[in-house]
Amino acid sequence: MNFKKILTSTMVASLVLSGTAMAASNNSFKLPANMHKLVQKQVDVTGDKKADIITLYGQKEKASDIYNDELMLVIQDGKSKKMTSISLHDGGYSPQLLVPDLTSDKVADIMVTADDGGSGGYKTSHIYTLKNNKPVELPQPGLAKGKIGVQGNAFIQLKPIVLNKKGAYTLQGVERVGTTVSDTIAYVTSDWKWNQSKWELFNVKIEQPKKEPNSSQDQVKSTVYKNSEANFSVEIPSSWNGNYKVRAEKSDSMFPSAKHVVYFDYTTKDKKDSQSLITISVFAQNDWNKLSDDDKSQIGGTLAEANGMVYVLTTSQSNPFDPQSADGKKFDQMFKDLNVKKGFAILKK
Repeated sequence: MNFKKILTSTMVASLVLSGTAMAASNNSFKLPANMHKLVQKQVDVTGDKKADIITLYGQKEKASDIYNDELMLVIQDGKSKKMTSISLHDGGYSPQLLVPDLTSDKVADIMVTADDGGSGGYKTSHIYTLKNNKPVELPQPGLAKGKIGVQGNAFIQLKPIVLNKKGAYTLQGVERVGTTVSDTIAYVTSDWKWNQSKWELFNVKIEQPKKEPNSSQDQVKSTVYKNSEANFSVEIPSSWNGNYKVRAEKSDSMFPSAKHVVYFDYTTKDKKDSQSLITISVFAQNDWNKLSDDDKSQIGGTLAEANGMVYVLTTSQSNPFDPQSADGKKFDQMFKDLNVKKGFAILKK
């Protein structure tokens, strides 16, 4: 897994607003308190053939915190250098900044998604296109006003899909029929194309959750992984059974100052490939304090601090498999089934 894709941080930021975007000159622009830079991309979103700078910020007390209370977009025009800020009035875990051309006008649009962290595993999404250098938020896909998706449920996944070789994209949403992950009875996948002023539905697929051939596996309750050297435990969901392995390292090139690094890897059915689902690294408090805020956020978010040690969670920002493949769907499901904040514990000495 490329950990450089994982959330980056720092920077303090500006005017928060009413829900509309506000522009200011480069010299006068400021960010609101406790805004930290999460990710930044350079791409032309204004249509003037010059790359603009799009930055996604999250509001939280510390850069290493996992949850963002409020998300904000800041767009710097590549030509005029003017800044435009957009308050999303949404927060979440693991936010992503995407820049696909969803309106098929050969100019990149801006899409932000984040996990809401609830038991339903839903995502919040915002899509903006710039008209005359002013951001306009596109409505969510749906069949009626105020209705999201085909079933009217919130999406557990909403992502751009390549439409053609010219760089245009469509949107694909996945809804779950059922209130929580554990009581899912079906998944509804819908494909949407933007047409002038609205999303048009052009494909729907309904699938039942796949069960493992060995039905006895369904009866297996969650297990607890314990690491006495690193001094923590994690509750592992039953859906992980047969599809994961744990690698514990005392030194690691990705986390050179960590005392312990524990990888929880997804393994394919044929056991020929494995990809990291999460990583928990353990730092001495002094070593953690020496790291810059930017270094900390590249590693991940703080799970706990105890006995002079800091426990840090690193997650994958994207699915390493094709999301429509069996491995891609299983990887997503296992990631959603895991509640690290609830299942993590420090071992008593």
